[in-house]
Amino acid sequence: MKDFSQSFNGILAETYHNALLMEETKRKYSNGGFSFRDRNAVSFLTRYPDGIKISDVADYLKISRPSTTTLIKKLEKYGLVEKIAQPRNDRNTLVRLTRKGRLFSTYQRRYRERMASKISDGLSDDEMRVLYEGFCKLNQLFIDSINESEEIHGKGRRK
Repeated sequence: MKDFSQSFNGILAETYHNALLMEETKRKYSNGGFSFRDRNAVSFLTRYPDGIKISDVADYLKISRPSTTTLIKKLEKYGLVEKIAQPRNDRNTLVRLTRKGRLFSTYQRRYRERMASKISDGLSDDEMRVLYEGFCKLNQLFIDSINESEEIHGKGRRK
């Protein structure tokens, strides 16, 4: 079991390292230089076709309101989002994806689907189930770590 732990730790570290390198490479060679956070914001906005408050985007991304405003301005500059003023309350501007933003989101979703397909090709149903369960545990580990850090620093909890 010790050998597995060491090997698994090594592949986790290497995978994390390569994910960061992939992020840097994509930003370097793409026109927009979109970060994971930018793409996550676009993906999140697909859930709200009528728009959502910028503060809700900030809460989801776990970043400050000013940082979210900067991110939204960047996405707006590239034509991916638009701001919608609320008729009853000027302070609650909504943001939603434009047609170009929805196309961008579709492209990102298809990219992730191709990646998942490449990973799962050739795996048995049992192997796919184990892989999925392992990723669920990894995801929960990340969520627990975030919540633990936020409890220590007195921030809100992620669900």
